[in-house]
Amino acid sequence: MQAKWREPALDGKSIEELRQADLDRLWNPLLFIDNILSESKEATWLTATVNHKGEAYMMERRRVRGVFMENLELDDFPLDVQDLTVTITTERPDTEIDIIPDENEMSGINVQTFVDQQEWKLHEHIEVSRKVMTQEYSSSNRCHPALSVTCRAARRPGYFYWNVFLVMFFISALSFATFAVSPELPQNRLQLSFTLLLTSVTFKFVINQSLPKISYLTYMDKYVLLSLVILCVVCIWHAVVTLFVNYGSLFLARLERHVFVAFVVIYILCHAVFIFWLYFDACKRRRLMKHKDHEYLEFLRKKQEWLEKSKDYTSNSRRQSTMLLHSTHAI
Repeated sequence: MQAKWREPALDGKSIEELRQADLDRLWNPLLFIDNILSESKEATWLTATVNHKGEAYMMERRRVRGVFMENLELDDFPLDVQDLTVTITTERPDTEIDIIPDENEMSGINVQTFVDQQEWKLHEHIEVSRKVMTQEYSSSNRCHPALSVTCRAARRPGYFYWNVFLVMFFISALSFATFAVSPELPQNRLQLSFTLLLTSVTFKFVINQSLPKISYLTYMDKYVLLSLVILCVVCIWHAVVTLFVNYGSLFLARLERHVFVAFVVIYILCHAVFIFWLYFDACKRRRLMKHKDHEYLEFLRKKQEWLEKSKDYTSNSRRQSTMLLHSTHAI
């Protein structure tokens, strides 16, 4: 974390005088990280610099390692994208200080050092937002400026595709194999259907043990419940079919064929709707994050080109000035 502010008390001083000055006795913004839970290591450096106009600037650099608080949003699980935010605020009120992002040195993130790359994909863009916070448990209701720096991490859903969705698809699809048993043997049909239903319920409990206990349904919960509903409907039909046994085997065979085709069509339509739902709703934020990554990298590329052109222009101006001085000296 790097903070920079003007210090008029040091204006016009030389570099040697800045090194000997007691910087700790000067004004300090008293910055701290608001959403940190446990801080394990911190190192702070305080320096002073003077620009070509003689204006002095204080610069505080701080390296913090700790655990930060973030509220997870699991509505789109396992296709969720989580915000990872560091909120920087100050003990001083907003009437005395204002925190703004540095336009010359932008915030960044090192994607290569991300340790959870097997489970998460860290996006490259950074978003900075300003807000005002009210300090809790304080006698004065003073407002304090804050700066939130946010990056995004998208979960890699491959594990859940192969180990949850595909397994539940196989279990629910096997329910149609119970139609191979004669409708005159409903006890055998119900035994097979109940076995598949209990297997799905047990599998759901196993899944829930590795997920946080939340009060709303995720996309994976919705798919598991949809599979359970399909199994329950098949079980109900195997119980209802006993009412049509006395209508004759020909009528029963025709009815079974129509019901089987209807179940298969409904099953395929439910999965098609669910896949489209995942793509257009759950994956919408993931596509937005990729678009922001592209815009962020394009902005960095243009800024780098502008800096290189500025350096070239400065060097050419210096070269022309030097040539002019040499020619004047020759005259």
